[in-house]
Amino acid sequence: MPQPLVVFLTLISNLFFAGNAPAFFNLQPKVPEVDPIVEQISQMSLEDKVRQTLICSFEGKEASSALNVLKSCGNIFYSKGNLEGLSKKEIFENNQAIHRKDPRAWILIDQEGGQVARIKDGSPPPRKMAEENSISYWGQQHGRTLKDLGFNVDLAPVADITQNNPVIENRSFADDPTVNGQKITEYLKALQSEGTFGVIKHLPGHGRVDSDTHKKVGVLDYSWEEIKNFDLVPFVEAINSGAKLLMVGHIKIPEIASVPASISPEIISRLRAFLPGGSNLIFMTDSLSMSGVGLPQDQAAVEAIKAGEDMILIQGIPEDIVYKKLLDLYQNGTLDKASLDQSVTRILKIKTADESPTS
Repeated sequence: MPQPLVVFLTLISNLFFAGNAPAFFNLQPKVPEVDPIVEQISQMSLEDKVRQTLICSFEGKEASSALNVLKSCGNIFYSKGNLEGLSKKEIFENNQAIHRKDPRAWILIDQEGGQVARIKDGSPPPRKMAEENSISYWGQQHGRTLKDLGFNVDLAPVADITQNNPVIENRSFADDPTVNGQKITEYLKALQSEGTFGVIKHLPGHGRVDSDTHKKVGVLDYSWEEIKNFDLVPFVEAINSGAKLLMVGHIKIPEIASVPASISPEIISRLRAFLPGGSNLIFMTDSLSMSGVGLPQDQAAVEAIKAGEDMILIQGIPEDIVYKKLLDLYQNGTLDKASLDQSVTRILKIKTADESPTS
């Protein structure tokens, strides 16, 4: 706009509109808003982006081991062996060291209750919580304990509907899809009210699988329509109540794909299309150390990324092997950098801007 006209319109604005010019004057050009996450990602190196997608275990109980893992992985997973014999003070100090080294790192742990509780707090298994009407209490206790110790993410609750699975059993709140959905939502809200994120597991549903996916692939041999109307009901309920992170199991749906969901683009795409807000959800694999995935971990990691997983969980192998392999494949174009940016966007939308689990 010519300068004299700007001066004239400003004068008119001051005389007749108390300086508040009507929108049609357009005295100043509009500056397009920049998404802070997009801007942040544009400034990240490829190496840092790849690190964000990796969740890695570490050996021993010393913080130095975890700090070494951070060179390749942007997120740390605690297994049972990392905690045995440590006091809460020592656990807290280890986690503080991790957060000082990488403030953006997530620290994850399994804390369902019962046998699957890495921090021993006397909590019963989820089925018992439901029977005792203590779900909210224990969800809140778990959330507060983990937050106080420096953990960010609890790999719980279990949304699987127990039917005949030898591994799930009392880790599930109920056998009925609707009831189980209500119960896991109750737990999730209590957990996240204390500032700890929950991970809903195990997509597309482990309860009707008759095998242990630690040992071999699970098979959910039902039609997609049946799975949507039964196995996925609790997941939908949880997402509608604030779940943002979901774990995908090594579970095959023969009607759709010949490989497990964790490495199947067909199953992942169907899940994203069906689940509420699927394009914004973070999908992470179950541990790629499990035999159910059917591939060595470094190969499984590549296939999981190709399938559309956002985060992959590796255990028991040198993490730098997976990191370097993924980095090479992104650099030579085998893996898609645009898809990587989408995954990192999903991750950072939750990690940054002080976003809380309840928002």
